[in-house]
Amino acid sequence: MMDRRMRVRERLICLLAWTSGLCAFVPIGLAVLLAGAFLHPRRFDHWTKLGCRIIVRALGIRVTVAGRDHLPRNRICLFVCNHVNIFDVFVLYGFIPRYFRGVELDEHFDWFFYGRIIRRLGMIPISQTNGRRALQSLKIAAQAIEAGASILILPEGGRTLDGRLQAFKPGAFVLAKRAGVDIVPLAMVGAFEIKRKGSLMIRPGRMTLRFGAPIAYGEIQAMPVKAISGLVRERISVLCEG
Repeated sequence: MMDRRMRVRERLICLLAWTSGLCAFVPIGLAVLLAGAFLHPRRFDHWTKLGCRIIVRALGIRVTVAGRDHLPRNRICLFVCNHVNIFDVFVLYGFIPRYFRGVELDEHFDWFFYGRIIRRLGMIPISQTNGRRALQSLKIAAQAIEAGASILILPEGGRTLDGRLQAFKPGAFVLAKRAGVDIVPLAMVGAFEIKRKGSLMIRPGRMTLRFGAPIAYGEIQAMPVKAISGLVRERISVLCEG
C-alpha cells in the first residue's frame, strides 16, 4: 500500500512538473520568437537566459553552479559538456554567463515550436549521418567564433542511457583546432536522477553545473584531435565524479 501511494505521489509530482514547465516554456518561447523577428539574439540574450532559468525552476529543478570563476574573462570559448536529458539546453543556456551559440542535432530544427525557437536564436544544426554537412556546420561554428560568439557542443552526440559519460565524437575538437579557442569543460551532475532518456518521468530535485579550468589553445595546438578528445573527456569525467 505504501509503495502504491509513493508511485501515485511521484506521478502527480511529475504531472505537475510537466504542466508548470510547459506553462513557462510556451509564453517564453513566443516572446523569443517575437523578439527575434526584430532584434539580433545578442540584444536580448540576457532575457533569454532569464527565461531558461524560469523554465528550469518551473520544472522543479534547482541548479547549483560551481567553478564559474574558472571562466576566462573577455575571451571567446568552446564549451564542452556531457549530455544527460532533454532539459540540458535550458540549464546550459540559462546558467552559462556568456553569449554563445549551440551546435545541435539537425533533426531538432524540425521539431514543432522548439525548432523555430532555436532557428531564431541562431543555433547551428549538425548532422550525425552526413559527414559533408557536419563539416559545413563546423565551418559555420568557426565563423560564429570569428564574429564574437562562444560555442557550446555536447560531444557525446546523444543523451546518456545509463548516466555514464559516453564516447566523444571528434567534431568539437576539430573546431577547437580550426578556430584557435580555449576549451572550457563542463559537467552536469544529478540531472540523470531528475530525467532519463526513454522515460517521461520527471523527479524534481537538485543538480549541479560544474565549470572546469579552461584548457588553453596553446596546450592543444600541436595535439592530434583524438588526444584532445581524450584530455577533455578525462576533465569532464573528473568533474562528474566531483
